[in-house]
Amino acid sequence: MQDLLASAGVAVAAWFAVYFVGKPVVALQQNRLEALKVAERYYLVDMNASEDERDAALKALFEAGVALRTLHRGWSTAVRMWCWIWRYDLDLAAQALFGLAEGPRGNLVIAPETRKNTLDALYVALGAHKHLSAETVQAIRRMIAQTQAAARETSSASGPAS
Repeated sequence: MQDLLASAGVAVAAWFAVYFVGKPVVALQQNRLEALKVAERYYLVDMNASEDERDAALKALFEAGVALRTLHRGWSTAVRMWCWIWRYDLDLAAQALFGLAEGPRGNLVIAPETRKNTLDALYVALGAHKHLSAETVQAIRRMIAQTQAAARETSSASGPAS
């Protein structure tokens, strides 16, 4: 009888681990890799590209960004812990993908250096920056901090007056 109860307990624990820990983390890792792949493929697409290429880039970049933003906003405890352990910033990664989508959208002319910095920021946000030099990573982190500080100042300046 004890063996049966122990087996049932192990089965319930395994089910819990797979559905509440494993599946969300696997989904996160799949979306992370897809975002990196899409960004690498389309980061240089701008309004000078063919309409088909611009449409494909815009669709892929936005879909990857929405997937990451959805994981960020509706994340499970397992995803939250995984992001904390590996230091992923899903919101920043989604913002970087949306920023890269401005090139194919054609509303703004974005310099190739700026697009490269945005791509590098995506790599830093998703913990995939091992191919970048330490100086580049530090420079990107400074740019991210400056951008976030400027956004906080803008939001506090435009907030309701007391």
